[in-house]
Amino acid sequence: VNVLEVSADDVIATDNETIATSEVAVIAGEGQVTIANAAGKKVVISNILGQVVANTVIASDNAVIAAPQGVVVVAVEGEEAVKAIVK
Repeated sequence: VNVLEVSADDVIATDNETIATSEVAVIAGEGQVTIANAAGKKVVISNILGQVVANTVIASDNAVIAAPQGVVVVAVEGEEAVKAIVK
């Protein structure tokens, strides 16, 4: 198959079907951390001293967890831990 000459009956490697993506997002807010797209995953939030302030399994795709002011480390199961600044 010549890729420069495409006909209607050629099998092409691209498609327009919906793909499943799970881009977990951590958003720091005022006294809280919002975690999006992490339903069913375990989340641990620690303060900068390493003390665990929250340890839970996320039930929805948009979970809000209370967190103390300052820098926190948010570890979502299967993802890299990220730092967030809670106001």
